[in-house]
Amino acid sequence: MTDGNGKQFVCVSCGNPVRELYKKYSNTVKPTHCNKCNQITDKYIEVEEFIILIDALLLVSSAFRHMIYNGKFKLYWKISLVVLLLESFALCRQKREDGANTALYEKGFYMSALQNIGEYLLITVLLLFITVILGVGQLTKVGLASLTLTILKVVAISNFSKFFLLPILVWGSNTTDFGRNLHYMLVTGHHLCSLVMAYNVVGNIDKHRRWLSILLVICAFIMKEYVRYLSAFQMML
Repeated sequence: MTDGNGKQFVCVSCGNPVRELYKKYSNTVKPTHCNKCNQITDKYIEVEEFIILIDALLLVSSAFRHMIYNGKFKLYWKISLVVLLLESFALCRQKREDGANTALYEKGFYMSALQNIGEYLLITVLLLFITVILGVGQLTKVGLASLTLTILKVVAISNFSKFFLLPILVWGSNTTDFGRNLHYMLVTGHHLCSLVMAYNVVGNIDKHRRWLSILLVICAFIMKEYVRYLSAFQMML
């Protein structure tokens, strides 16, 4: 279930805790199999991070489990920073007219970045609160610091949906308001689906309360979007 550093491993297919992901036999390395589902414990062990990221964007739950529990998350923190800058630029461009001066545009970018960071922290706190309500035992089992780090990973992974904002930045003014709004709506929908699926991977909620957890995550997402709307309205004043 853990390595020498106390890191927890899970089967990417069913989420069952496992002791190790592979075994070494002289000069060969063989992946282990899960005792619960009999599938390979982690098929992503020798897969390039780019392929794993593509699977995460395709909402593959096994990719979520690998990234959160079994893989090294250092690269994904760096990608999260890129996503933050991308989303901030897209948000700033959405608010400002093309004729805005450079100083005003730069200020808007930094304000958008601070707004996005605040939203990341807000959704993290809301998901942490939901986790504590639905499973107090999980908090006492893994500890607040470890649980908070896991929820931060969930939020970071769900934010990878913001990569789909790239087309609207490329199109710029060559699209209609309807097309731009439709694109933002689709990206938001994918973001919500990614957040729900990533949280279900780590939520450790029994089947009887799974729909309740999904409903609460959706409510938390709506609350976050409402706060985004209010903050954007205040910045326009």
